[in-house]
Amino acid sequence: MLEQVSPSIWMWSEIHGEARGEAYPWNSYLIRIPDEEEIVLVDPLPMSSEELSYVEQTGIPTYIVLTCEYHLRHSEEWRKRWGCKILANEMETLRYQTRLDGIFRDGQTLWNFIDAIYIPDLYFPETALRIREMGGVMITGDLFSGGRKDLGIPEGNLAVTSPNYISDLSMTRKSLHTLLNFPFELMLFGHGHPVRDNPKRKMETYLQDDKIWAELEQEQRHKPRQTAI
Repeated sequence: MLEQVSPSIWMWSEIHGEARGEAYPWNSYLIRIPDEEEIVLVDPLPMSSEELSYVEQTGIPTYIVLTCEYHLRHSEEWRKRWGCKILANEMETLRYQTRLDGIFRDGQTLWNFIDAIYIPDLYFPETALRIREMGGVMITGDLFSGGRKDLGIPEGNLAVTSPNYISDLSMTRKSLHTLLNFPFELMLFGHGHPVRDNPKRKMETYLQDDKIWAELEQEQRHKPRQTAI
């Protein structure tokens, strides 16, 4: 079922890695825009019949917002079912293999509630979404992972993963610092468990830790360069 993680945000998940005993979630989000009739899905996965029933009883989604091309996921199916419009960052439009119904821009605030933050220098271009409630809720697709057993990230922590997909770790590190310009008290991910306790401080500590980044560089040198995550 959908889990309410803030006053306006619900999360649903697919569990991966169970066969290896390393289960961790892939996540999607439903956002009800306060004082509006809009219901927004972020990077939407498939839903169970119970999840579908819950969503349709509470309100039909009107928009889908994508953080990156690799999180199109089930968007086309939900557009067909509900008529919701698919939106992506204008800087990424040529990367999509599907029709987009609209764009947003870096720094734009959607519905006076969702801030779009463009991060160009990781695996591929991505847009983080900061929700304006609870002191700020930060949603990322693949920029960071939350806690997940398969990669040894403890629950309650965050990390950059798969450095062999990153062309320039120093640029990535600098680009991710952009997120620290925004206040947030909860961090949600496309993969892994949420960080509810001091997520901004944990991100800042992670980005400032030279040892972590040296280890990522070493891992990068020992694995072949990849082009898609």
